[in-house]
Amino acid sequence: MLPLVLLLLLGQSQALAITSGHCQKNISVKYQVPLTRTRLVNNASEQYIVYEERVRWDTVRMCCPGYRTIIFGFCEPICTEACPAHSYCVEPNKCHCMRGYEPSHHPNKQHQLICRPICQGGCPEHSHCIGHNECECRPGFKDVSSWFSMTLSCERIQCGHDQRYDLQRRACIKIEMSMEELMQRVAERLAKGLERDEGEPTTEEPLEESKD
Repeated sequence: MLPLVLLLLLGQSQALAITSGHCQKNISVKYQVPLTRTRLVNNASEQYIVYEERVRWDTVRMCCPGYRTIIFGFCEPICTEACPAHSYCVEPNKCHCMRGYEPSHHPNKQHQLICRPICQGGCPEHSHCIGHNECECRPGFKDVSSWFSMTLSCERIQCGHDQRYDLQRRACIKIEMSMEELMQRVAERLAKGLERDEGEPTTEEPLEESKD
């Protein structure tokens, strides 16, 4: 009996049987058992009941370290750092890309996982993959494919005179020249004006004599 108790005590503090995120742990439960005793009162025997405390060992099911309990008693792994977009926490502190995405690494942080979408067969010219089998025209290009076409067709956006396409705003905006560019533009126009004046012959009109 003593070796069994020692084994149970050891199991209470250390032994954890891991099964699909669940662990089994031995815990001690105290309970009372009624016992009949006999005593002598006035030279007569009398029975009475006493309650004796005892300990039993139960096995409880719980989430393992690194997991937390969610609805219906299921265990969910815990990732200390949030998983990147299009991924989920599959094991404690381990993320896995969703279906349709492939694992890659951040160009500046090689230890950081990123999940890139997969487009079977690639995307057409001037477009890129933004989701699983979903292509989109790159900034500065627009979709010119017909409504009944199954293939994406991208064409460069043409802005009006003195306009340029702003990638951040994703719209055509008026070109705002700096002071240096403005002075250069004025100097070019002045130079063209002087060249035109030099090329034209100049005629001087005679001055009329004033009559007193």
